[in-house]
Amino acid sequence: MDFILDYKWFFLITAEVVFWVCAIAFLLLRYWFKLKKLSLFVFVIFILNDLWIALLAYLDYQRTGEFSIYQIIIVIIIMYAMTFGKSDFKKLDVFIKRWVAKKRGEPIDESLQPVKLYGKAYALHEWKQFAGHFVVFIIVHIGFAIAVGFSDSMQETPFNELFGMWFDDENSNFPFKNEGVNKFSQVWLLILAIDFVITLSYTLFPKKES
Repeated sequence: MDFILDYKWFFLITAEVVFWVCAIAFLLLRYWFKLKKLSLFVFVIFILNDLWIALLAYLDYQRTGEFSIYQIIIVIIIMYAMTFGKSDFKKLDVFIKRWVAKKRGEPIDESLQPVKLYGKAYALHEWKQFAGHFVVFIIVHIGFAIAVGFSDSMQETPFNELFGMWFDDENSNFPFKNEGVNKFSQVWLLILAIDFVITLSYTLFPKKES
């Protein structure tokens, strides 16, 4: 186990490479080679790879006894796979299916063509995407609160001062009792805020047909 943890970043990066290789291999075997049974074997490897990533986080926590950036990254990877990863995989599935049909000279199912959205429809689509991002943010932060707990300063801070304290570099122990978690939370909150502004812009300035 010590060997695995000494090279934990190598194993995590390798697992991510395996994740995408298996995803593409699964679709190629299914659509290009028509080997559906073999593609299911690759899918099993795909699932085992996710379990391996979760095990890495568990082993790291067992060794250090505290919540670290390494474990946070793994939590985000798993949350992505459970949420946005599903829709991204569907997009990849459609792309590979259309690509195989084109290469083989077979009729392309036009129903697989992505529907282009504009105006209110596009804005609504973006708001749904943002809502998913926001829900993941909340769920992960609830996990942080359970794992490491809120700091005393968090409980004493008035609601209207929360965001100011969140981005105050001098408060490394805010809002949680772990500096690594707090730094990660700051970056993610900033990304969430940027995502919100961009999403709002599609409502204020609707996307037009080019």
